Amino acid sequence: MMDGLKDIPRIGEKMAKRFEEHFGSEDAALEAILGGDIAGISEVEGVGQRYAISLVHEVRAQFEGVTMNDFLKTKEGIDIYERLLDIIKQFSHTSYAKDKLHVYIPYPESRRDKIEAVRRATAGYMETASIMGENKDLISLLSCIKTLDRKYTVPKIRDRAVLTTDSKQYEAAKDVYGDLMDVQLVKGAGEFVDTARGYSHVVAADEKCMLFDLPEDIDPEFIHDIRKVEMWSMVPELEIAFFAKNLSSLESTILMTQMLRSSGISFLEEIEGEDLDELKRSLSLIDSKGDVRAGSDDAIDRLVRISEHVDGCVSAAISAANSALDTCLEQSRLTLSGQDMLKVMNGKMEIKDLLEKELYHSYNNVVKEAKQRIAEELCLEKAELLLLESFFPDEISHPLEVRYEQLYSFKQQISNQIQRKKVQHKRNIAKALSGYRDIVQKMVREALDFDVGFSIGCFAREFGLQMPELIEGSGIAFEEASNLFIKTRHGSVVPIDYSVGRTSRDPDGNNSRVILLSGVNSGGKTSMLELVAQCVILAHMGFPTPAKCLEIGLTEGFYYFGKSKGTLDAGAFETTLIDFSVVANNSPKIVLADELESITEPGASAKIIGGILEMLSENSNSMSVFVSHLAELILENADCPVRVDGIEASGLDSDLNLVVERTPRYNYVAKSTPELIVERLSRRSDGIEQEFYNRLKEKFR
Repeated sequence: MMDGLKDIPRIGEKMAKRFEEHFGSEDAALEAILGGDIAGISEVEGVGQRYAISLVHEVRAQFEGVTMNDFLKTKEGIDIYERLLDIIKQFSHTSYAKDKLHVYIPYPESRRDKIEAVRRATAGYMETASIMGENKDLISLLSCIKTLDRKYTVPKIRDRAVLTTDSKQYEAAKDVYGDLMDVQLVKGAGEFVDTARGYSHVVAADEKCMLFDLPEDIDPEFIHDIRKVEMWSMVPELEIAFFAKNLSSLESTILMTQMLRSSGISFLEEIEGEDLDELKRSLSLIDSKGDVRAGSDDAIDRLVRISEHVDGCVSAAISAANSALDTCLEQSRLTLSGQDMLKVMNGKMEIKDLLEKELYHSYNNVVKEAKQRIAEELCLEKAELLLLESFFPDEISHPLEVRYEQLYSFKQQISNQIQRKKVQHKRNIAKALSGYRDIVQKMVREALDFDVGFSIGCFAREFGLQMPELIEGSGIAFEEASNLFIKTRHGSVVPIDYSVGRTSRDPDGNNSRVILLSGVNSGGKTSMLELVAQCVILAHMGFPTPAKCLEIGLTEGFYYFGKSKGTLDAGAFETTLIDFSVVANNSPKIVLADELESITEPGASAKIIGGILEMLSENSNSMSVFVSHLAELILENADCPVRVDGIEASGLDSDLNLVVERTPRYNYVAKSTPELIVERLSRRSDGIEQEFYNRLKEKFR
């Protein structure tokens, strides 16, 4: 059992510190390693993906007590397993699943209970893929889901401040909120007012501030004790930032969950539909930058529209007013009474006063219409209408101009209202979201893990894989099986039927467990051996296999020996024999070998292979298939029952390709038919080359 990071091999003090800093704590780092979070581990300073995968494999082996080499006994067998894994990874829809498949996919093993557990889970994945495999919307949503990013910051809030006259409250606020907003200690009402005017939203953090006689333009938010206020209330942006940073993943996860449920697939059953709807609604109110979305609050939207359009609206209203004044002036006539004339002559009245008196009514009407136009276009409310009254001078002026200091004041107050309302709106959102932090972490983790299983299901669906039947004894038999490596490259492959050992499809009732597979060059013997290997490995993983029907007896070890590259020297020959010596024990095993005769000259090879087959035949729990061109010679040197099956070519088609019956013929020594290869070369050449091939062809007559 591991108590800390340093108990894990290859993690020293420096690396442990890096893990703690990256994940936030030692427990979180351990959880990531034990949970196989390859993506997260790869982001640790000095750790790449290869190291992360290796580390998780080691920890997994330590915890589960099983390694890849417990079942896969040879490098070639491990290579087949890893190539299968690469194919499965192609069906992942998230980078998380692609990484996690490295450690999630079980090693092949012999314990039936473990295999059965994986089979049950995989059967569920296959059912899900059969329902949702072609759903492009689901795949699109999955591609948007990523591991939650816990690294987020909030820029310092410049338009909000905490003001207090209490030194203790000041110290408490400075400690908690000092990096997030301004916190200031003020001495009295005057300093409070002067300071408050620099912010759109002020929190007054003590009871003394409530007694200040404040002007109308100062409207702080009063709280009794800053130490008792929730963080989401003081800095809602901080709570929202986590959700905003991961908004795409969260929204996609919710939609995916609802889609799966509507399709009859159980997913995240512990989370009620009402909670999903409420979370979805709360997330719809914010954008990826952490601000409130347009349309999420009518009052804020109205104020924002005022702020954005007030300048243009006022300008248009003044232009219309001046046009009206011009028309009014053109149509005006000034008639003086005798008394007014005497007042002007005696200096008791200015001509200007007479003009203003004459135009006063018209001017007031024009200004009134301008204000009404602004009020209607901006949808101003009662309190805002009062501010509008001071926009234009009471005395007649031409051309009419707005009082810019009043317009600025109006815009500033609208801006302050927007900020105050946004703070309150954000608080409501932050309060609602704060209750979902643990839920969304579980949701996204489950969604990503769903893709791991869904990838396996899509892999099985794409290739038409079926769950094999597990039988007792040593044997394997399949019907309409296809080599996945060939199918991946070419899209189609000739299906094969075959049986080895004790199976219901045994061709002669002899339960032959030791097989020599003979046949034509390029006829598919190696591909046949690969197919058997794929079926053995996948079945022992608890996965479906590439066959319409397959039955297999579980075994404890799988040995796959690939084709050697030419005749080996003495040292390599000795190494090869040492490799094969491990098959001599009596443990249950499956052994596949491809053209082992290339280890030395044919006569000696036949004797060595014959001796190996004898030892394997003595183990009633073993099964073996050896590909060889020396079938007859090996039979002469093997003192044990050996069944020889053959893959034979019957000729060449019109394109000069070999016509091969890919399914092996039981109890039949197939010739390698080199004459067909010579004939193909002859028919593809001319002149001297053709003459050369024809002379060789005559040797086979």
